[in-house]
Amino acid sequence: MDDDHGSTHSDNHDTFEPYLLTEFTGDYFGTYNEEDFEWPEIRRVMESDSETQEEDEDEDCDELGDGDAIAAHDAELEHGWELPVDPASQDIDFPGSEDVSLQPQPCHAERRQAEAPLGQHPTIEKFPRRGAGAPLHCAATTAFTSYKDKLSGSENIWAPFASRVDYEVAKWAKLRGAGSTAFSELLAIDGLHDALGLSYRNSRELNQIIDQELPCRRPRFKHEEIIVANEAFDVYSRDIMECVKALYSDPDFSQHLLHAPERHYVDSDKTVRMYHDLHTGKWWWSTQASDRKFMLPTSAYCGLTIQKELETKKRGATVIPIILSSDKTQVTMFRNKSAYPVYMTIGNIPKEIRRKPSRRAWILLAYLPTAKLEHITNKAARRRTSTNLFHACLRHILEPLRVPGEDGVAMASGDGVVRRGHPILACYSADYPEQLLTTGIKSGECPKCDVPRDELGCPDIPVKLRDLVAILAALSLVDEDYGMWTRACQECGIKPVFKPFWEDLPHANIFQSITPDVLHQLYQGIIKHLIEWIKEAYSEAEIDARCRRLPPNHNIRLFMKGISSLSRVSGTEHNQICRFLLGIIIDIRLPGNLDSARLIRAVRAILDFLYLAQYPCHTDQTLNLLDDALTRFHNNKGIFVDLGIRANFNLPKLHFFRHYVHMIKLYGTTDNYNTEYTERLHIDLAKDAYRATNHKDEYPQMTLWLERREKMLWHDKFVQWRLAGDPPVQDRLPPDMDYRRALKMTKHPTAKRVPLDRIICDYGATFFTEALARYVVRTNQPTLSAVQLEREAAHIVLPFQTVATFHRVKFHTINASGYRDPTATIDSVHCQPPRKDNKGHIIPGRFDTVLVNEGDGGTTGVNGYRVAQVRVVFTLTSHAAAALFRTPAKAPTHFAYVEWFTPFGQPEANHGLYKISRVIRNGERLASIIDISDIRRSVHLIPKFGPVVPREWTSSTVLDLCSSFFVNSFSDRHAYLTII
Repeated sequence: MDDDHGSTHSDNHDTFEPYLLTEFTGDYFGTYNEEDFEWPEIRRVMESDSETQEEDEDEDCDELGDGDAIAAHDAELEHGWELPVDPASQDIDFPGSEDVSLQPQPCHAERRQAEAPLGQHPTIEKFPRRGAGAPLHCAATTAFTSYKDKLSGSENIWAPFASRVDYEVAKWAKLRGAGSTAFSELLAIDGLHDALGLSYRNSRELNQIIDQELPCRRPRFKHEEIIVANEAFDVYSRDIMECVKALYSDPDFSQHLLHAPERHYVDSDKTVRMYHDLHTGKWWWSTQASDRKFMLPTSAYCGLTIQKELETKKRGATVIPIILSSDKTQVTMFRNKSAYPVYMTIGNIPKEIRRKPSRRAWILLAYLPTAKLEHITNKAARRRTSTNLFHACLRHILEPLRVPGEDGVAMASGDGVVRRGHPILACYSADYPEQLLTTGIKSGECPKCDVPRDELGCPDIPVKLRDLVAILAALSLVDEDYGMWTRACQECGIKPVFKPFWEDLPHANIFQSITPDVLHQLYQGIIKHLIEWIKEAYSEAEIDARCRRLPPNHNIRLFMKGISSLSRVSGTEHNQICRFLLGIIIDIRLPGNLDSARLIRAVRAILDFLYLAQYPCHTDQTLNLLDDALTRFHNNKGIFVDLGIRANFNLPKLHFFRHYVHMIKLYGTTDNYNTEYTERLHIDLAKDAYRATNHKDEYPQMTLWLERREKMLWHDKFVQWRLAGDPPVQDRLPPDMDYRRALKMTKHPTAKRVPLDRIICDYGATFFTEALARYVVRTNQPTLSAVQLEREAAHIVLPFQTVATFHRVKFHTINASGYRDPTATIDSVHCQPPRKDNKGHIIPGRFDTVLVNEGDGGTTGVNGYRVAQVRVVFTLTSHAAAALFRTPAKAPTHFAYVEWFTPFGQPEANHGLYKISRVIRNGERLASIIDISDIRRSVHLIPKFGPVVPREWTSSTVLDLCSSFFVNSFSDRHAYLTII
């Protein structure tokens, strides 16, 4: 900003005395790990603070004050006991500069150029055969009208319920209410049933209405027995073809369904491909192809030559890509009770819908047996029987796909249009143990390719997809000669599995269908390893000390007890640690006087791979960035060997990174098949279902509970359709990169009348009146020089002594069509002075840092942007605005007093982060008043801690005490996309 903005010195932060703490050393029954008894309502990601004293209650704040509870707890931990500084870390003769002669990091300009086309409307090449995905005819009725015909008394909009109240109570009871006993007891209250006019008196009568009068739109579960090793096992499953038809015919999805493959390009010359939804990948195009000139080129990797061209045999085919996922999960905390659900969806539904549990685009296909087979004492025999049981169950469940996959079947979408669908297994989403179980590959090996297990860590070994033809030939020997069968399977590199479920599925290659898994391969895989390697390389006490002193931010969880003592760390927590991991290790010294440049580069490379792998849209150019990130890690990973942390990197999950680019080109981006979404389904379709039972013979109860719930959900959609009619037709949106955000201010200020002296003392806005005077003059007379502006500002008299302040600024998402989602706060900025919680504990003030658009900032990149710390967000009365501004109607409605940091320079060579510091003029901080709309987003700053973090710094004071910072571009995915 210009020099005429004025300056301020804000060293006036309150000093808080530490609480008197008694060290806990265990009780009579022994000592405990702090993670064993997690504090309720405390260990969450930091939420908003509720307002106190004379301040009006923010309409979006938590009335229970959870934000204050978290802040108070963290404030107490700031002054808690921690390990003393290691003297040895201060005495090492450490070189002051890092070796920058290593291979260069990727240029930010090159990355900006590669990512520029993302999120734009692509050039689309349609599949050349017009019959692909073409309608056969239109049915006489749509899904809703067909459903209406099956309802008795359908002239009543609430049928089979008597009234709206009757229906709403039933919906609440089945979707939101307490258990059936509690609901029956509620209705048994004298006079309640008659007062509400309900058609049922208890849960049993309500269940009878649902079971007998609501039509089934999704298939019912069947209980069957599967015989393996002369033992019967219970399986609860649905007809998979009926599940496919239920998804395909759902009217919620009808206008969004994808019926044919497309090639998307970022340029009109069609030279650079774009990949996002599954239909933009090469697999669908190749499977659909009717002529070999449209097929994928035969290569050692793709292994698509086994796929028969559908169009050659059946013109006008509509491919129905089947996506399966299986994973055993615990449904109890203590009794070790587990469920083994199998989920399915179809790739015709766009990923934006599939990945939202509320859209119900996934169906629970089956509960597999969870028997531990403890009666089989031989471990090898037990594992073999368990594998054969898994494949026998899935073979039986997927059997209905064989004929329709080859010959097709009439499929009606929700709008009544009928096409000939060919359901084909496309993707199998699972974690590593499940991948091995599915493919029959031995532990420690890659489930996709034949790279030897002792060479998995070598980046130069060419990858070759396993030879499905040879494997199928080996498996076919099972009925001829047992010894020959086992030897043939061993030569092919697989276990001798008896008739695996994928053996006879048409157009399927299971080794190709195994997809990348961001959750287990990255967050719970290599990221987990990386954190352990860093803890071994550096002092755990120093790492924890830095974690305790990070400034707060909406997207950052503060680990006030450090990360070294965490146990049973979840994928979510690994995600949270990744957001600051690079910044806290920048200045820490390595033992043995080793240069840390290679380690920092290796960490940066893995984080780049992590964030790039999760892009919702990719091009050939951004996939090159993904490959480059993996190459940079392999070029620098030797530091962990030199430190004695690793002997080799033959890790299957690390090796799988080499398949990411190929799989994205085949099936679209990783959010098409990430297990993170199916893990979320465990809550609704396994854990909640189990809790609804009496825990005895639970599966019949679980399946019945799910069927009733699905009926009510579908009926609710039908009622909404009766009330509102068909939804308007929507244009297909371009791939959404989530660049845009909408700023949201509350209707009423947090504090209505804050005196100006409190603005200066409590908020730290030292030169508030001077900065506001300059802003008024610059707005009224933008052509004045700096000297003239100062002269005019000296004559400005503010016509008020109090202002209304806001303690929080929120941001909501805006999708590609311009729709704002007000339900999700994806970012926020806090600017709140110190206060006391309801227990009298002092909560330090919090003044977040933001990215400010100086007038010419773009969608991505830092050009035209600058970092500032927000001290006050306020508004002026209409009377004050009229007195100060010549055109009050054009004046902003909300203002912010900010303190500036230095402009962005060049990113550091090894870690690639921007380094900034406070702007000090004549010993004072440079400050300005800005329009609140100039704030692009919050920014997390990581202090430049030095070799040893000063122990007098705390999370609440580090922004004032530290002089230099690194701009954290890993605080969230939006920051990684934009701060480049």
